[in-house]
Amino acid sequence: MFSIETGLLVLSAVYGGLMCLRARLYEIGVLPSKALPCRVVSIGNIAAGGTGKTPMTILVARMIRDMGYRVVVVSRGYRGRMEKTGGVVSDGRTVFTGPDDAGDEPYLLARVLTGIPVVVGQRRYEAGMMAVKRFKPDVIVLDDAFQHLRLNRDLDLVLLDSRSPFGNGHMLPRGLLREPLSALRRAHAVILTRSERAHKTAMPHRMPRHQPLFFATHHLKIRVSGPEDGRLDDDALDISRLKGKKAVAFAGLADNSQFFDSLEHAGCKLVRTFSFADHHRYDCNDLDRIAAAAEKSGVDSLVTTFKDFVKIESQRKWPAAMTVVDVAIQLPTDEADFINTLTDALSLAGS
Repeated sequence: MFSIETGLLVLSAVYGGLMCLRARLYEIGVLPSKALPCRVVSIGNIAAGGTGKTPMTILVARMIRDMGYRVVVVSRGYRGRMEKTGGVVSDGRTVFTGPDDAGDEPYLLARVLTGIPVVVGQRRYEAGMMAVKRFKPDVIVLDDAFQHLRLNRDLDLVLLDSRSPFGNGHMLPRGLLREPLSALRRAHAVILTRSERAHKTAMPHRMPRHQPLFFATHHLKIRVSGPEDGRLDDDALDISRLKGKKAVAFAGLADNSQFFDSLEHAGCKLVRTFSFADHHRYDCNDLDRIAAAAEKSGVDSLVTTFKDFVKIESQRKWPAAMTVVDVAIQLPTDEADFINTLTDALSLAGS
């Protein structure tokens, strides 16, 4: 009897075959790729879900800026109104659009990347040319672009979640893989994220061995705003401030359970959680439910992510302090080697 499992496996096999064919057609030039008149660094992944692309984009863009290059970040602008038309989210000083137009992640990038413009557009070459004409960058950093083969890049960085690098090993829709593992051969370097417990010798099984491998760790920090205005305080505080606090938490991420688990690991006492789909657009009913739960429970705080907060900022008053949790990525043992990889790639591209 034909089961759902069998159907998903068939669809995964078909999808995997099409992705292999697509990559091969780009490789041999049947499908054309375009080059921008500047250096390009791409940050992406091979498995669907939250591997830390946005905080890694922030880290890499800042590193390249600190090397003395003019940097622009180009993102797709997923589910934003400007996704199809393209547009400038920020010039590095002023943020021109909100999350509904820019998309939640590009808007977040624009909020935190001082001195680094952010441009969005589904067609990355056209968005890149918009960035070139407007800002004349030396380097463009592409957010979530490993599968966007229509645009050439000088450095392809691929992120894998060290807890489960390839999910269940199956392609979408049976698993989480966006491409077959053979696609990793295109990567110039691989970064294992959430590797707090990973060991240097613990290279993921079936991963090509020729690329540099870096270990990155995720660190939570909090930004607290009061119950009256809902405005964000840009002074980051240690996550330990949540220890012993009763809270209602809500999030719309690829992996909400990871966020809630992190809060409990920090000692936060979660009275209730609200889980929404990734890139969820909150409406008044959502916010009313969350506020009512917080008021009824008499909690010390409501807790959400920076990505979620930017979509609801200043929309209402809350019955308790709003604690906004942000994520920073660090390379505690590999930062010098990683900077050398960036330096080498950008120097070679400019030669």
